[in-house]
Amino acid sequence: MTQAAEQLNRPRSTNFYVPDLVDQGLKGQLRIPRFQRSFVWDEKDVLDLFDSLWRGFPIGTLLLWQKGAAAGTVEFGPLSIAVRERTDALWVVDGQQRITSLVGALNPTHRNVDKRFEVFFDLRRGRFATGGSSVPPTWLPVHRAIDSRSLLSWLREHVDDLEPDDYDAADALGGALRDYQVPAYIVSGDDDYLLRKIFDRVNSAGKPIGRADVFHALFASEAEPGSPQTVTEALSRLGFGIVDSDRVVQSLIALRGGNIQRDLRDEFDNGENAAEWYEKTEQALTLAISFLRKQGIPHLLLMPSTLPLPVLAAFFHLHPEPDSWTQRLLGRWLWRGWVHGFGRQGQTPALRQAIYSVNPKKGKPDLAPPEDRAALGLISSVVDEDAYNLRLHPFRTESSPARLAMLALASLHPLDLDGRPIDIGTRLEEQGVEAITELVPKRRGQVGARGFWPNNAGYPTGFEPSKILESHGITAEAAEALRTRRIDDFVALRTAYIEDLLGRYVSSRVEAKTLARPALSSLIVEDED
Repeated sequence: MTQAAEQLNRPRSTNFYVPDLVDQGLKGQLRIPRFQRSFVWDEKDVLDLFDSLWRGFPIGTLLLWQKGAAAGTVEFGPLSIAVRERTDALWVVDGQQRITSLVGALNPTHRNVDKRFEVFFDLRRGRFATGGSSVPPTWLPVHRAIDSRSLLSWLREHVDDLEPDDYDAADALGGALRDYQVPAYIVSGDDDYLLRKIFDRVNSAGKPIGRADVFHALFASEAEPGSPQTVTEALSRLGFGIVDSDRVVQSLIALRGGNIQRDLRDEFDNGENAAEWYEKTEQALTLAISFLRKQGIPHLLLMPSTLPLPVLAAFFHLHPEPDSWTQRLLGRWLWRGWVHGFGRQGQTPALRQAIYSVNPKKGKPDLAPPEDRAALGLISSVVDEDAYNLRLHPFRTESSPARLAMLALASLHPLDLDGRPIDIGTRLEEQGVEAITELVPKRRGQVGARGFWPNNAGYPTGFEPSKILESHGITAEAAEALRTRRIDDFVALRTAYIEDLLGRYVSSRVEAKTLARPALSSLIVEDED
């Protein structure tokens, strides 16, 4: 996401009065995601929260995501409340324990659900406590103090038990609870990448739930947290296609380092949180996809091979912000591998060796080479030659040469009939390989007849504006062949054009026989004092 886009979608800062938070929870505007681990605070945590409210201490900033929510049941720990559908629901990303404690302890109707929610204020000692069925008459239930009318009613009920100082203490508590403002950030829209970024920077109070658990609950539908499906579903929101679960598993192992072929069932030691590693895998693959898009790959369906995904995941896990020279080296490795193959001994040995170049030892990231050395190690494993033997006939959308040819055509920035750029990634996401259309009928096996011509516009006639035709690799001579219905000539002319375009496109990315060196910054040696 660009900085300009982030600026447009920046979170809204606001404050909530405590009574409003409770009211929004009861009405279903506040929603708690379905966590694997729910309300974990004990009595002391809840009492400490109320003591902070009483003293005016900060209790941390809430992070809320505004989006629609279906009718159903919202659960604040052990408290269940039936709620209606809302378009303006606020999903709690960070602050579940605090909000659950406030709604549980301060709501006026759902009582005796959990002892942790039965919070009282000792008017004589100025302390909070939890109580059961029998409590001293000078202990004020906090849920009666939050509303002025309810507080006055409680004071009248206990007039024989209270002293003047007790009234002052009760009034002070009511004011403290009603006037306390809880700071919050509200993020709108579907940009969960920005939401995650904010989550990492917002301070949590109490016992924060694991980041992977939070985002699984928010985004991952019915998938089990800590599974390849969780990552696949999360990545699918990027509009880049469906990453195969095997590649997800390989990426996770690559992040942890060492032999890519080891069995995942024996991967984690006791006490290790697999969900957190799947979360890290998702983050690393998200960075890898961003890098691929910068390389001109709009969608997974145009990747000549997905073998680089685990390698890129490991690389960006260790080096999330590589410098421009390292990225250029990494790009050379990609394109040379796609053109010539990533190894002569098969995909699995090639993948294993590539991972060793980036992250050689399990659990030992300190042994990984610097970013530029890792990229140079990858380059050394692929052929340093210009493109050759790219067989484009017969044309098959799943073949590497065909996808390279489509990437070359995509680099022309195809236009629709209104002269607007075609979003090829979105077309592929919506239509699959059917987005790679036929420009003339019954020639699907010939590259000269395939491209990204809008499939709702009929076949091109050659009478379209030259700017539109040229954006689809249709030269003036080929357009003339179309206009005169010389289809064989059109396909031959366009095939020759695509072959020439592909050669130039790939050559500029392979950068054969160019200098491969470390980053200049790594070669600078400071003078000794």
